[in-house]
Parts: sequence; C-alpha cells; structure tokens
Amino acid sequence: MRKAFQEKLQFELTLSFGGKSFSIPGGQVKHASVRLNPHGFTASVTFWTALEKKDAPLFTAFLKPDLIQVRLSVAAVDHTANPPPAPLVLQGLVRSRRLLAETHGSNKGGERVFRRYTIEFADPAQVLWRQHRPVELHTDMSVAELIDAHKASLQLSHDWATLRQKLPMLCVALGADAPGVSFYDFVLWYVDTHNGVFSYDSQKNEYLLADSKPSSGQVGSLDRLRVEHVQVHLPPPIRHGTRVLNALANGPTTVPLEQAQAIPGVSHDVLLRTPITAQAEQRQKLEKTRLQVRQRQLQVSFKDYPSVSVFPGALLHLVGPLWPSNLTGRDEDMRVLELELEAHAENEGRHDDQRAKVAGYQVLMAIRMESASEPVVTLPPYRAPRYPIHVEGLVHSPGGEPQDRRYLIVDDEKTSVSYFQMTVPLWNKTVNVPAEPIHFPGEFFFPPYKNTRVLVELHYDRAELVRFIDWKEGVRTPQDGQGDQILMGLNKKSQTAFTHDFQDDKPVWRMHRTSGGDTQIIRMGEGHLFIQVKESPDAGPPAPTYDVSPQVDAAKADLSAAVGGALGETSAAYQGAMAAVRAKMKSAQAEAKAALSGARTEVGGKVAEARSGLEGATSRMSQGVSKLSGTVEAAKASLKKLK
Repeated sequence: MRKAFQEKLQFELTLSFGGKSFSIPGGQVKHASVRLNPHGFTASVTFWTALEKKDAPLFTAFLKPDLIQVRLSVAAVDHTANPPPAPLVLQGLVRSRRLLAETHGSNKGGERVFRRYTIEFADPAQVLWRQHRPVELHTDMSVAELIDAHKASLQLSHDWATLRQKLPMLCVALGADAPGVSFYDFVLWYVDTHNGVFSYDSQKNEYLLADSKPSSGQVGSLDRLRVEHVQVHLPPPIRHGTRVLNALANGPTTVPLEQAQAIPGVSHDVLLRTPITAQAEQRQKLEKTRLQVRQRQLQVSFKDYPSVSVFPGALLHLVGPLWPSNLTGRDEDMRVLELELEAHAENEGRHDDQRAKVAGYQVLMAIRMESASEPVVTLPPYRAPRYPIHVEGLVHSPGGEPQDRRYLIVDDEKTSVSYFQMTVPLWNKTVNVPAEPIHFPGEFFFPPYKNTRVLVELHYDRAELVRFIDWKEGVRTPQDGQGDQILMGLNKKSQTAFTHDFQDDKPVWRMHRTSGGDTQIIRMGEGHLFIQVKESPDAGPPAPTYDVSPQVDAAKADLSAAVGGALGETSAAYQGAMAAVRAKMKSAQAEAKAALSGARTEVGGKVAEARSGLEGATSRMSQGVSKLSGTVEAAKASLKKLK
C-alpha cells in the first residue's frame, strides 16, 4: 500500500548532447519516475522550459538524433536530518523523447513558445548493450576480456575468478537470426548460469561483476516514524532437487543433489556428455550452489522522505521501540533491493517555479529489502542466447603442400581426449572438435584431410564437426560414367584410388596405386581381369621428406592444453578457497548476530524485570504517600475540632 506525501524536493537535471550541456532548474521539473534495481534503472522526467524562440539551442539540439546523456539528482530539503542523506543520483542515456509546444505570442517580431520536454532514460548497459548483437568467435580468451572489448563507454570492473579463466574457445552468437537476444542478455545469461552477481552503482555509474554480493558498507537506521506501511513477502520455496547426468556410454553417472525443501521424486535434471571428470564435478558444484532458498523480504512504503540513503545496495537497520518486536528483519542488517520513486509537482503550470531550485511535490516512495546475508541474486528477465550456430571451416593440418591430403589428431594427455582442428576463415580462428568417426561406424578410419571444407557447429565454449560439404580434388568422377570412387593417400603422386563406374553400360572396377613413377593397376570388367605393374624410368621414386610440422603443432596444442588446464585448476582452487573463506565469514557473522540478538533479548528481559520492579516500588510508594496524605488530612480535621 503506497500513499502520496508532500515533500520539498531539489532536482538537478543536466542534459548533454551535441557537444553541449544544458542545466534545467529544479522547479521546472513537473514529473519524475524512477525504478532503481541492483542491476540498473529506468526513469522518466518531464519539464517545462521558459519562453523560447524557434531556434532555441535546447530545442534545436533536441530535434537531432544525437545520443543524450542525462544526469538527474534528487534530494529532499529536510533540515531535521543530521547529516542529510546523500542525494539519489542517476546517470543514464535517453531511450525515447517527446516534445509538446504551446505558443505564447511574439516579442520583437519573434514567436515565443513554452515547450514541455519528456525523456525516458535508463542505465547505459541497458541502452547500449540491448542494441548490441555481435557474432564472434574467439580462442584463448576469458569472458572478462570479451566483456571489456564490448563495454563501449561503460565503467565496469570485475572481482570474479571464473570470469578471468582463459577458455580455449568462446563464441558469441547474437545476430539477427536470434531475434531479441542482445549482448545485455548474454551477460545476464552468463552471470545466471555461473551463479555470479551483476550489480550497478547508480551513485558512481559503475557496474560490477563478482562472485558474491558485497557485504560491507555503513549501516543506516531506518526511522519508523517515516514509514507508512510494511509488508512481509514470502518468496515461494523451491520444491525440487537436482540430478547431474553424464551420458557417457562407457561410464555414465547420475549424481543427485539434495536440498532441504525438496519433495522426493521432484527433480531438475542437468544432462552432460563429457569424458572429462573435472568438468562434470565442476558442474555438480555449480548446480549445488544454485539450490538456495530465497529468504523473506520487506516491502516498505514511506509517508515522509527517509532520513537515510535508500538506493539499492544500501544497508539499513530497523531499530527503535516503534518497530514490532517480532517483525522479520528487525535487529538485523537489511539490504535495499529495489527503490521506486514518483514525484508530481504541486504546481504543474508552465509558468510555475520557472527559476526555482526547490519545489513542492506529491511523492510516492517505496523500497524492497532483503537480509544482508541473502546469497540469492536478483536478475532481470533475459533471453538465453541460441546455440549452436553453423559456419564453414577448413580442416587444419600443418606441413606439406596446400593440396596434400594430410590429417592431424591432437591428443590431450591429461584428459585422454583426442581432437581434430578446424580453421574458421571468417574469423581466422582454429578450434578443436572431438576426433570421432563422425558419420561412419567405428570399423572405418577416415580422418578429415587438410583444407577439406566442412560445416562446423559452434556452441558457447565448444565446437562439433557436422558434415563435409565438398569433395577433394580428383575424387569426383565424370557424370556420364555414373561412377563411385574412394581416393586415399597424400597427393596425386602418392595415392591409391578405388573406382567403380560404367563403361558401355557395363560395370567396371579398378584399383590404381601411384607412388612417383611406380604404378600398379588392377582392372575388372565384363569377361576380363587386367593387372599391370609399371615403373617409369624417367620418374624416380619420390624423395623422402620428413615434415615434423604435425608433431610440432600437436606438441604446441598439448602444451597449451596443459597450461590452460593448470590455470583452470589454480583458478578453481582459488575460487573454492575464497568460497570457503566467505562461507566461514558469513557463518561467523551469523553467529555473532545471533549472539548479539540473544544478548539484546537477555538485556531486554533484565531491563523489563528492572522496570517492573521499579514500577512496583513506585506503586508502593504512591500507596504510602496516599496513606500518609490520608493521615495528615485526618490530623487536620482533628485539630479543627479542637479549635
């Protein structure tokens, strides 16, 4: 329940665009609406300007499509607050604008008008990243480096070990074929799926990516006399557990993850297919941390402007005898989760308060709070990126000539996983794909040859070989022979071809082996078998060459994988240690708060007992005084009789 209250507010509004800056006197602001969350804000402001000419600088600049930067400061004129709370500051970018003009006659031949400007703006990430939809492929890059490369003019910092881990491959798929999914959605999706925190400091206009919520800051005391209404919100508890399934044929695993409020038989399953045990265990830890039950929240509406800062992230304490003793959140630190503010000027006319810095407003104001120890993160709705995307690639195999049919298999000694390598010419990046039989059964070994055109499937952090999209040179037979051919070997001078086609409508099969000038042919046709061994004296055997490029490349890949794995393990160990330290600190804080609460209760009981004793003594004294007064009055009456 929200109720409007009257308040003197000081607005400071500055618009910057087109290389110019315009300051609007606070009294000209007639309406303001703000919704501020931990991850950002949306706001709108309406203001009148004084009489302007047709070519007024603000009006002229406002009509251009330039990006408008907005700085809005809101402060209450409260002389009783000592010290006064910091002004609420919003710094954002305009998303939409409207303009209304009213003619007010002419002066010295020039027409003058009042203009009513309305702008809707939001924090920079929402405005810029929601229109940013890149499609990119990166290798050996961390998500922190990716975000820094796309932060544009945003002020952004990060304190998250996971964010800094180098990934062998990183794909961003946000193009026009994935409607409505932006880079803003990508960041929120990453934070949500990795159990991180995305927060925005409106006072500093700065974003933070971290692994946990900030737990420090000065705690303010929330005055009950300024509060109109309080509601306790009970978020619905999750009733499911989780199972992490690894669908390997030669070692399938199912790991159940339980949580206290789960109903037996109700589960959210996560399906993996990875032979790397460390990856499966890491996913299990991640899913376990996501099974957290959200705590109770408080919805507070005000009847006076609060005397402490109430922007998201601020810490508040409900103290004082006017708060109910059994209220959720009393005597513990609470964190502001959301702020809603709406102000309507009491004098809305275009002539009113034109040059005043302070004006009267009807204000609606409310906040939502959570416990400062609440680990669950609140994020706005987002759309998950759509994976995979498909691109063309060329099989990568170093050494030899461009037309040589070489292949390369890279073995990761640490994980025992083998890979083919594919170069994606669009971004000139080489990625690993699992070295598997692809579309053949295991009895066939036909690895993809160098520079073969293939269709590659790009997921967020891995790639798959989908199919081949071209024939190698020389393997395709003429159309009129309706033939089939298998071509094996290094190149035209060193190969074996198996061909079956039709000649004079009769099937013919032949095998043709070539090694420099040495050739062998076996040909079977209608009623005959032909075998030929031939060596050309002019063409000697091919000179033996020893190209170690594949081995060198494989060694580089192994070294890169080993270093990446070591870094990953170190980061994971560091993150685990920090998580354990934070958990112990939070546990110690909880124990300290519980002890403090118990001490307060005990002291309160003793104070109540002492107060009760004092009241009893006072009552007995009052009775004694009453009796003494009665005795005195009786004595006075007796004296009067004696007279």
